[in-house]
Amino acid sequence: MPAKLNKPHILGVLAGGDLPPARLAEWAHSAHIIIAADGAANSLNSLDILPTTTVGDFDSIGDSTKDKQAEVIHIPDQDSTDCDKLLFLASQRGYAEITLVGVEGDLLDHVVGNLFSAARSSLGIRLGLRRGIAFVLRGPVEWTREVPSKTRLSVMPLTQCSGVTIEGAKWPLVDASLSPLGLSSLSNQASGLVKASITEGTAVLFLAHKELERPIWD
Repeated sequence: MPAKLNKPHILGVLAGGDLPPARLAEWAHSAHIIIAADGAANSLNSLDILPTTTVGDFDSIGDSTKDKQAEVIHIPDQDSTDCDKLLFLASQRGYAEITLVGVEGDLLDHVVGNLFSAARSSLGIRLGLRRGIAFVLRGPVEWTREVPSKTRLSVMPLTQCSGVTIEGAKWPLVDASLSPLGLSSLSNQASGLVKASITEGTAVLFLAHKELERPIWD
């Protein structure tokens, strides 16, 4: 792993088998700390990657994989998901930010559950996706990023959101109200420098572009 920095790269790996193995390996090798959630350790083990810590109720991890783990944290609680357990551990250890991969997978209920887990957490959370990257934004927040022109941009509310403004997009928003059962901003298009702000509420901002399909830690 790379040398430890003042702001370490914390990677949380979930069990969704969405990322190609080579991409998962890229994320893992660029991280300083890797937390695997239960069965995600199986995917890392297949790549000969040992996570720093493995957490979960351990209903999915293989016995041979479990025996190889450097640190195992067993949380038997059935009222929390593997993603909840991973984010709770990261918060308990004092990490302020984390990047999650293996979020998508092929089970829609798990995908939705992971998004709600991210919304419940107080951590700064990014999602490394098959097609790009996403950021969990909790109001009040102002977010700015330079992205390649014509990047597909979506802002999907996870709770009722007010004061939503998006600049640097083909269809900008100004002081809008978004909600899970109301207005959202789907498949917008970025024009370069994107600025987003939310006064209140939690949303996920998705960016899909080939240049964003790599480990990005800034």
